[in-house]
Amino acid sequence: MRVSPQNTLLRAILDLFAAGLPQDAAVTHFIHSTYGALSPAALDALLADREDPQTASLVELLLFPGEAVALTLEPALAEARLDADGCRLLTAMLAEAGCQAVAVMPDGRRFAVPLTPEDAQHFVTRLAPTKNLPVDIAQMLRERFDPHDALALAVVARHAGPEWTPSAASFCRTLLGHLTADTPNAQDLIRFILRFLNGLPKNALPLPALIKRRGQLAAQLRRAQQQEETLAKSNFETRIMAGARLPYLHAPDIERELALAETAILTITGRLPDAMTTSCQYMGTVTDMDGMFAALDDQTDTEEE
Repeated sequence: MRVSPQNTLLRAILDLFAAGLPQDAAVTHFIHSTYGALSPAALDALLADREDPQTASLVELLLFPGEAVALTLEPALAEARLDADGCRLLTAMLAEAGCQAVAVMPDGRRFAVPLTPEDAQHFVTRLAPTKNLPVDIAQMLRERFDPHDALALAVVARHAGPEWTPSAASFCRTLLGHLTADTPNAQDLIRFILRFLNGLPKNALPLPALIKRRGQLAAQLRRAQQQEETLAKSNFETRIMAGARLPYLHAPDIERELALAETAILTITGRLPDAMTTSCQYMGTVTDMDGMFAALDDQTDTEEE
């Protein structure tokens, strides 16, 4: 008898709840700053009182699926590949299970968190179970990275990556297809591109948008360097008193993002961004992003000859 994807994923979630959801120092700080030192019995009573708005905030923190939870559940999420109906069914099954989650504090203490149907819905929604990587892109990640790194990138794609429109999928597919052993900072590059694609308007073409972003970053870096030079000759307080408004521009962060943008453009097109001068040339007729990238590859080969 075939086990449904919802049942497999439900079992993984219930196993995780039983093993324990790891908590961080932020949760401990919230408890201590809000309630002071609580005995285990007092904490159990607090969690049972859902009428208290502060209890609701605490439960939100305790049940928020952090990175460790996302990594644990990603294989089951990827296998299930739920759609909207599957997500609703999973939520109903989790709510009907009438379960509780075990929270594991940084000091090792464990306590139970009863789940309401609303808690189950919020937990499932935060797992982003319908935001699945295209099958071929998931396979390319597994081929180009070791299992742990491929899994971590799949988690980034699910929680911080784009909706997989044809143009986003084609762009990412092309980038992964052009990666080589010499591509610098390949993991950081893919993370950067996933977040970049997530920030694009739905109908924007990724490559022109990335080239534009590269120009913006280069301009920001120049301003950041000029700002550092100005502050070296004066000080921040004097500049403010003189009426100067200095935006926060952290040169190392901008420089790192600029390097990733340039690496992505170079990896995809074979050209350094500064070599991309404006020109008009007939490149044939293309119907999708894959065709455009193929035309660019053909043009690069022609120039090299």
